[in-house]
Formats: sequence, C-alpha cells, structure tokens
Amino acid sequence: MTFNNSGNRVRVTGFISSDITSQSAYSIEFKLAVPRKAKRGEQSFNDVFTVYANESSTITFAKNHLKKGSVVIVKGELRTFNKGTIKICSSDITITSVSK
Repeated sequence: MTFNNSGNRVRVTGFISSDITSQSAYSIEFKLAVPRKAKRGEQSFNDVFTVYANESSTITFAKNHLKKGSVVIVKGELRTFNKGTIKICSSDITITSVSK
C-alpha cells in the first residue's frame, strides 16, 4: 500500500534510534529521532517518531541496508492507530549517511 494522502504528507530527516522490528510478515517499525533546533545556550533534544512500513520493497530495503544510527529521509503520511498512537507510515525511505 502506498502512503500518499496529500492532506497529511510529511518529510522527516533523522537518525534511526532503535532496531528494525518485524510487526508481521508484511510490516516493520523503527524509531526515528529528529534533532530539534535549540536556541543558543539551551539544551537541545530529539523528537522521536515511530516509522511504519508495509510495502515489500521498502521492507526488503530496510532489512538489508538500514541499521541503528543510519541517517535517513522518511517520506510518508501521519496516521493515528488504535490506542491513539501516531506513526509515520512510509513507502519511501532514503539513506543520507551511515554512522560509524
């Protein structure tokens, strides 16, 4: 399923802060930490989002190439799941760099 609802599209750049976990044979999830800009003299922190993918090519790419610390661009849409959890549902993940 391609996530392309134009009403709630997001494009987020951050680093993977958790291991990629399989939710079922057809979906994966991982945590994406996005550094928030801080004013001078203030402590900075990260916003953490759950990224959900269920397209076979995206799952294969993620399992083969992504690891904790990879800096990626995630394009998708925000969706609210049961119990009020909000996730970025993506079918487009691009690596920008990999931590050492």
